[in-house]
Amino acid sequence: MSLSLEFRSCWRLFIPFLILVLVLAGCSTPSRLDTPPPSGFQPFYQPQPGESFGQVAHRLPVSEAELKRFNPRSQETPLNSSRSLRLPERSSDVPAEGPYYYRIQPGDTLSKLAQHFHISLLSLTQANPGLQPERLGIGQRIIIPVEGRDINGYRWPVDNPQVRINFSHQRWGVHQGLTLETEPREEIFPIAPGQVVFAGEMRGFGRVVIVEHSGRRQSIYGYCHALFVEERNRLSGRHPVCSAGHQRQINQPGIYFELREEGRAVSPENYLPALPWKD
Repeated sequence: MSLSLEFRSCWRLFIPFLILVLVLAGCSTPSRLDTPPPSGFQPFYQPQPGESFGQVAHRLPVSEAELKRFNPRSQETPLNSSRSLRLPERSSDVPAEGPYYYRIQPGDTLSKLAQHFHISLLSLTQANPGLQPERLGIGQRIIIPVEGRDINGYRWPVDNPQVRINFSHQRWGVHQGLTLETEPREEIFPIAPGQVVFAGEMRGFGRVVIVEHSGRRQSIYGYCHALFVEERNRLSGRHPVCSAGHQRQINQPGIYFELREEGRAVSPENYLPALPWKD
């Protein structure tokens, strides 16, 4: 038998052993979703009258930034003492770049969690395949698909966002963006610096502007009234791309906004700054 034949024969015997080692190694490493809670962990904190995020964080084993990320819609100072704060179990559960990890508590529903973290319900179910919304298990860990909200520097395309339809299932299929109601002819701004790759008419969306951003992302602005940019324009700062036209989906002044990553539509709310609670 030649040396090459002997080597191939030994390698065929070694492959099953190697696969077994890799499988066992994977089994021995607990999933982030299987991590038990820290001893004595309390999932909620009730702010005292007059307390700020910084004062609350000083009381707890969590940083102010992490506490804010886990409660993105509680933006008032001092904090609303009638609304409990949700607490992350560990710093690693709430990284700046996302996603977050959360353990289901009594009374939770996916709709409530989507509202709390200011993400779309559809994206929450997509991030947790196999999760049964009507049978959530108390103590079950889930993924909260926030994507770099604190570090990407994005801004809403309008100054006072009024979301009428979000990234969701609708009777016609998946609504892949946001329907925003605006003031008539309100100026629409790009969410971040970038380059205009399309500015013109598009069937079904009227006048449209598409801006290419870093990270292989594109923002799309539809139902514009007037376009203020042309293809290949480079945008920096707060320069408007168009004015709002008539949003046919709601029969009101507004725009359609969509965010794409590597050509795939993603939930814009998971990337844009969270909007504060409306009491």
